[in-house]
Amino acid sequence: MNESPRLIDLLAAMPFLRRGRPTFIATADGQPVGYVRFSPRRPDGRWVVTEIASSTGVFSPEPVWELMLGYGVRAAGLRGVRRLFARVPAGHALAETMRLNSWVPYASETIFRAERMTPLTRPTHKLRLQEPADMWSVHQLYASSVPRQIQEIEALTSHVWYMERLRRMKRGVRTTVWLLDDEEGIKGYARYTRDAKGGLIDVMVPAGAGRELGALLDGVISRHRQGQSQPIYCALRTYHADLRNELIDRGFSEIGEQDLLIRYTTATARTPIFDPVHFPVELRPAMPRRVPTFLEGQPTDGMS
Repeated sequence: MNESPRLIDLLAAMPFLRRGRPTFIATADGQPVGYVRFSPRRPDGRWVVTEIASSTGVFSPEPVWELMLGYGVRAAGLRGVRRLFARVPAGHALAETMRLNSWVPYASETIFRAERMTPLTRPTHKLRLQEPADMWSVHQLYASSVPRQIQEIEALTSHVWYMERLRRMKRGVRTTVWLLDDEEGIKGYARYTRDAKGGLIDVMVPAGAGRELGALLDGVISRHRQGQSQPIYCALRTYHADLRNELIDRGFSEIGEQDLLIRYTTATARTPIFDPVHFPVELRPAMPRRVPTFLEGQPTDGMS
């Protein structure tokens, strides 16, 4: 390639795309060599990296990743976004590139997969569907389940648990939320999201609440049609690592780990209309090989 890579704002070039998902393409010698896609999320319009890939032959992919992510951060800042989030497989070269460009890892999680889940006991706890009035109580559960430092980074509000928002997911995706409730209040939260390819269980319980996690899992399993062959996934963050056996005992196996990263943008400066501000994109030479695409399926919401 004789030309350094440059960026195209795909939304500007192809306005028929959904404007809710900013997408940027890197090109070299007139050919695409990579792209990155972001998805804005509540509560504050933060951007989440949902896809990133490069195809650059025998060249290293790092310059393309750096260029695309840097461009995305600047574009987000100009649109008033303050936080960007990403999930990256632990140990992948992309994670190191992001760290070198001011992305900060703040947590990690283990991914579990089950082809067929097996309940250990019949559910005896009071498990019920979430109602609109539970929004604040669920947020209080989040506050008691997640370390304070991570709460400050994620900066979630109670509106994240709003049921109508969960129901307005893309076509073909169904979401059900169960709460573990007793006379003392809500002790656990389980959100089951599924489509034609599989399902994802997001759980939230206080630290050390193995019994509550087990009850949630047994409740979801008992309500899940066992005849289905699609895989089920569940992520458990490191601060809940002591609860891993609750998943393993019910048929889940560890399949990998991933890091959660955040990138802050700088405040947008307001300048007089007669004093234009230019934001040049730093160009890097040469390109890389094909890179896997990373999909982020759920919002960054403090789930275990």
